[in-house]
This record gives sequence, structure tokens and C-alpha cells, in this order.
Amino acid sequence: MSAPRTERLLNLIIALLDTRSGRSKEFLRRNIPQYKDVASTEAFERTFERDKADLRDLGIPITSSSSDAYFEDDKASTVYRIPKDAYSLPPVRFTTEEAAVLSLASRLWQQASLGSAAARAVRKLQARGVVPETDSLVGIEPRIRTAEPVFDDVFKAVTMHRQIEFDYLAASTQQQRRRRVEPWGIGEKYGHWYLVGSDLDRMAERTFRLSRMVSEVMISETTFDRPQDFDVTASLSRLDNLQAPETAVLRVRAETAQSLRLRGDVSPSGVDGWDEIRFDYADTEVMADDIASYGPHVQVLAPPQLLDAVVRRFCGVLEAAQEPVPAISFNEPDQPPRTKTTSIDRLQRLLDMVPYLLETPGAELSATAANFGISEKQLVKDLELLFVCGLPGHGPEDLIDATWEDGVIDLRNADELSDPVHFSVEEACALIVGLETLSTVPVAASGAALESALAKITTAAGESGNLRSVIKADISPRTSTETMEVIRKAIDERRRLRIKYVVPHRDELTERAIDAIRLFSADDRWYVEAWCLEAEAIRNFRLDRIRSIEETGSPSAEHTAADSSFPSNLFTPGEDDVEITVLLNRRARWVADQYNAERTATLPDGTGAARFRVGSTSWLPQLTARTGGDVRVIDPPDVATQCLEWARTALQQYGAGTAVGQGETGASEAGRFSID
Repeated sequence: MSAPRTERLLNLIIALLDTRSGRSKEFLRRNIPQYKDVASTEAFERTFERDKADLRDLGIPITSSSSDAYFEDDKASTVYRIPKDAYSLPPVRFTTEEAAVLSLASRLWQQASLGSAAARAVRKLQARGVVPETDSLVGIEPRIRTAEPVFDDVFKAVTMHRQIEFDYLAASTQQQRRRRVEPWGIGEKYGHWYLVGSDLDRMAERTFRLSRMVSEVMISETTFDRPQDFDVTASLSRLDNLQAPETAVLRVRAETAQSLRLRGDVSPSGVDGWDEIRFDYADTEVMADDIASYGPHVQVLAPPQLLDAVVRRFCGVLEAAQEPVPAISFNEPDQPPRTKTTSIDRLQRLLDMVPYLLETPGAELSATAANFGISEKQLVKDLELLFVCGLPGHGPEDLIDATWEDGVIDLRNADELSDPVHFSVEEACALIVGLETLSTVPVAASGAALESALAKITTAAGESGNLRSVIKADISPRTSTETMEVIRKAIDERRRLRIKYVVPHRDELTERAIDAIRLFSADDRWYVEAWCLEAEAIRNFRLDRIRSIEETGSPSAEHTAADSSFPSNLFTPGEDDVEITVLLNRRARWVADQYNAERTATLPDGTGAARFRVGSTSWLPQLTARTGGDVRVIDPPDVATQCLEWARTALQQYGAGTAVGQGETGASEAGRFSID
């Protein structure tokens, strides 16, 4: 990180805020130490122009005007300033209930960049005297997850109106092609994130799933104007009509495929030991993922395109297994990849820190470091940098006075930076989209509090509030709202529940008595964290796998959540865990994050590897089948063999015409491998 650059930019901001008439470039060069040291006038001009661009990219407005009314076009008479009313976040107040939903919305983003932006936005509100309210909505913790590696770049391009290029794997053809796109908006639907924009080669609006972008996203300098009437929600709603609803006809082994049995009508199949299920579905590829995970326990009878998609996944598993295992060099577990911190990141933190410390006199060093997500050592470095910044001239009385004796921070003489900077695009988006997303959750909060908090944040965000129509997320539960209401009521009233629950990796229906602790969402699914009386431990139960739910009439015992904060993942390490090593192609890089990989590696061809621990290996054949070889287990060898046999056995029932309604692709794909 470049401390001199951060110091220079901070001094420039202070100088341009501390004037009503403006400062000339000559004044700035004479009075800002870092400009004095620039070797030549040409170098100073380049540095100054770059600094102005950096501040404008941060949303800090710099105006220019002529100091001589008779020579408005004379660059020598041009002066610059930062208008305080445009720089500062406007005063805003919230009721207790509004503060509660705002706090919940700020915690919604599990993904790093927007999660950090939401935290910065809340700190700015704290500097305006807003006290985060965290107790009014105890028992619910929804989350928005953006595991796709390209999300940050796509989001940046959408907000900056920049054209992008990327390689895309089409679901319909499985062909990879280069795409050039004007990114109009980004939204979440069906548990996936989509980009909507103008395909520049096809000259038409197109939708791209981020998980199918198989290269880095190249952001161009070329800008574009987004259509004024564009609304990403309306565009994504058209996905419902891209495929006409189809009826899946499946043959399932008795007492298996419990989750699929929840979807439709079950009847005798006419074949001993098998049942038949019929249900409607919209997306063939998504449906094929689910069906393939059941391996040899399910046969697709119709329609042919669904059968072909399922067979393609099993063939992908066998094909991946034929590839040689590459050399893998994992990163050390105690040395995770460092997040690169730039001088601009540090500048943003300092601009947030000053009003926070002025609003919180006597703030403790340790608590402040934790609040800003940095070490105490880094916080001291930040305070030392503030100590040498100040008004033009930089005499002793001009500099910021910062002390931290006995672990208590005292900050003075920083009036120019006392107001929090208005929301950046990312900060406004994190809060606004978070609040709008909460409105899709039936038990999150009252509609009135959400609407009023959203109106206040949108007004405070200014122009950044216009992104409401181009960025959307949807975490509405894929289950009966009655189930959520019963659980929420049980949490509030401390009542014990009885549920019938499908355990997918054992493919069985169980009955449990539980004491619910809280509702939360992860990976587009809703869960209840609860004490399971049968297991005598805390367990997470997915709501769409609950077949029935009722109160027992008994009070629940008091239990503490497994983690007082939101769980970072759904897997709790144990002494008997098995260490698993997997290869991941570009489309499956999300697996390392989702399953809390302890060690990762990036291979020369852009694919990856991950090592993580699991309590049971029985679900890994299901994972490899549903991903069609995108995930390949290579260690332990016996688990790798189980995954291979799961796919091979499943393919046997599609060979030699054993499946009714078999499509041509399914027959030819199955015939590529020996399945004796």
C-alpha cells in the first residue's frame, strides 16, 4: 500500500474542503508537501489530473471555476474546490424499527466486497448519530451470497457503464464463445446470478448466467448509456417463458428420492421395487442437476431432453476420471491468500474513521480496530498518517492531532473531515438492495418499517439511489410461508417443535423434536438452526426438506447458537472428519468457498483444487454427479471410486435401451463408455 499517495490525496481533500472560493493548482503545489516534491511541472500536472480522477471515482465531487470573470477559459485562473454539501452524507434519522431492518440489511451480504461496502455505510450512519438496532429482529438472519468469481467485475462494470468481454459456456449448446456486452443490470433468480445487457455481436438484449462465464471479465474503457426504462426484474422475469413448462416422468426406487417425491404425484410404476413420479418443471439443466444427484435410484422416462441432460452429467463424471491427475501445490493453511489493500482503500477507511472517532470520543483502540476490520498495528499506522495531515501550510496548528495513550484514541483539529462522505455507489447499493431483498422475506419485518427506511436511504444516497432498477436479489423462501411463521412463532414463544425431515445424503425420512434458535438463509436456501433432541446437538435443517411441522405443546429449552454471529458455512468440523481433495474446473470454483476449503490451489490451465473436511463422504457421489464432472474427487481413492461407480451404475440403466423414452443423445453418450 502506498502511504505517500494516501497522504497526498487526504491533504488534497482537506485543502479543497477548506475553501469557498477555490484553490489554484499553483497554491496546491506550494502548500501540499507531496506536490512540492514532484520534479517538474509536467509531472505535477499528470499527478494532479490522476488525483482528481481518483477522487471523482470515489464519488467525491471536485468543481472547477475561473477566479477571473473576464477570463473564464484561462486555465491559469482556474480554481478547484469540493463543495461540502455535495461531499457530506445528509443528516438522517431512523426509528428503532427502521434501525433494526437497516442493521439486518447491512448484514445481508455474505460476499466480501459488498459486505465491506455495507459495513462502511453503517459506520457513516453511526457518525451521523444513528445507533444500529440489533435486538428487535433476533431469530432471523437472511444472507445474499455471490460465490461467482466474476461477480465483483461484473458489478463494477454495471455501475460504471463500461463494456465487458468474457468467454461464455452456453447451456443449450455446451459451446464456449467470446461475448462482448454492454452490462445493463445484474440480478439473482433461481439461486443464480444473471447479467442482463446488450450483446454487441448480436445487437440484442441477452441474459448471461455468471456461473457460466469461464474466463476473467475484461472491463473496457468504452462507456455506454443504459436504456432509461430498463428494469432488471422485468428482464429476468422473461426467463420464466424461455422454456415452456415440461412434465418430468421418472421411475424411482421404492423408499428413495425422498426430495423428488415432494415435488409431484407418486404412483405404482408397474415394475417391482419402483414407483413413478410426475411433476412439472421449467429449467431442464437445473432439473437435471437434481435428478443426476440420485444416480442409479432414478430413471428419466420423459421428456427426451431431460434424459439427455442427465446422461450427459454421468458421462462427464466418467470422462473427467480418465484425465491424468495434475501436480498440485496447495497454499499453506495458516497463510490464506492476502486481500490486496490499495492506497484508495486506505483513503476510504481514513475518511470513514475521522468522523467516527469524532462522534465517539474516548474510543478504545482495540474496539475501533475490530469495527474497521483491521489489526491494532494497522490502526496505529493509520493514526500516525492522520497525525501528519492537515490544512495547507502544514504548521503545527494546521495538522490533525491524534493520540492513543493507554489504548484510548483522542482525535482533534480535524473539522474539515468531521462529516462522513456521502454514500458511494457500492455502499448505497448494498443497503438499498439489502432492504428491497428483505421485503421478499415474509417474517423479516413490518412492511412499513422497510418502506420508510428504504425511502430515507434512497434520499440520502442521491444519484446512487438510481441503481434500484438495475441490481436486484431475491431470497424469497422456496417453501410454504406457513412453515416460516410456525418456526418464527416458536422462537418468539419458546415452544418445542416436531418435524418430519428428509435427510438427503441418507435419502430417508426422519422424525425429530427440535428447539428452534434462528432462521437463516444461505446459498438461496432457508434453514432453521435448532437443538435436535435426537442428536443432542445443534443442527441446521433446510426448510424445503421439512415434510410436516407442528408444536409439541412443550416449552423449548434455552440454547445458544453454535456461533453468536452468522455461521460462515453450514459445516462444523469434528474429530472424525475425513479430509477430501477435489479438482474443480472453472465452473465449479464456488465449491472451495461453499465447503470452507482449508487449502486451495490454482492450476496452470485456470482450473483449481481444494482440500476440505467432511463428516460423511456419502454425499460426494451425489455432488460429482450433479456437477457432471466439474468436481472430481481424487483423494481418498476409495471415495473417488465410489463417485465413479455411482455414475457408472446410473448409466447402466440407460444402456441397451433399458430406459423407456430414451433419446438419441442419451444412447450415444452412454455408449461411449464400458459399463460392464
